[in-house]
Amino acid sequence: MICRSDKITWCLLVTCFLASGVFVNGADAAPTSQSQVIQPRRVTNVADYRAKENSFASALVLDAKTKKVLFSFKPTKAWPAASLTKLTGAMVFLDQGFNWNKIVSIKKQDEVGGGRLRVNSGATMSIKDVVYSSLIGSANNAATALARISGLGTKNFVSAMNSKVKALGCVNTVFYDASGMNENNMTSASDIAKIALAAFSKPELRRPAATASYTFKVRNTGELHTIKNTNGLLVDENNGLYVTGGKTGYLEESKNNLVVRLRPSQKDVNRELLVVVFGAETKTSLFDVAADLARWSWSAYDWSTPTVAKAYGN
Repeated sequence: MICRSDKITWCLLVTCFLASGVFVNGADAAPTSQSQVIQPRRVTNVADYRAKENSFASALVLDAKTKKVLFSFKPTKAWPAASLTKLTGAMVFLDQGFNWNKIVSIKKQDEVGGGRLRVNSGATMSIKDVVYSSLIGSANNAATALARISGLGTKNFVSAMNSKVKALGCVNTVFYDASGMNENNMTSASDIAKIALAAFSKPELRRPAATASYTFKVRNTGELHTIKNTNGLLVDENNGLYVTGGKTGYLEESKNNLVVRLRPSQKDVNRELLVVVFGAETKTSLFDVAADLARWSWSAYDWSTPTVAKAYGN
């Protein structure tokens, strides 16, 4: 039997314990607030992921919040960055603090080949339109224009890109141009994960990286341009995936590359992943294996939190 004074003491202790937001369940401890960081735990009865032979050169899956590695295959293997380069260029440009409504032009010197924004030399548009064209449509002339518009000069802009990734802790990454057309631009799955997490943490870059299509007006001609995102997981409305950011890349030397941040549904913020796939033979296989890796991760790991009942053994 507990006396009244003991009850009061016990209630005070429980109240303080609850207020601390920590509950112990065996060796696990987890806060109870909605903003808690949940550490995914491996489900033992789900088999390891088995990829088809030669389906990719390297791959990595991270829990987006905790950065815990859920799957990896040759994550430090050096690989041509291709248009994944554009994520770093966009971050460096963002650092310059330009007004995104400023009107600028695409010039002949911005043309470096490959996929491009199909406008004539001298076409004028807002800086926002140029950034969105670089990230959504992966336009090489738009990415090159950002280096020129930055005022740093192309050489210093690329130098700033290399300094940026070094500061992020990248050890296998080096850039020689801003568009990714240079096959000597190199990175790795583990490095591009760091770059993408940094880029997608910025609202100005996350929005275009999660935009399926974008329409803008060329100011000096009045012509409307609509660009479609190159990320097939984003534009496919029937795959059941909620994409919160992504970037593709392709060169003959690199084949098809992708980094994508995604959830199983819009509201399921606790199970957000970052998936990297390098070297897929086709775009279709690239998006298929990225989706497979995400779905396997959601089945192979548990993001649930201990409840109050479990904490007390009930």
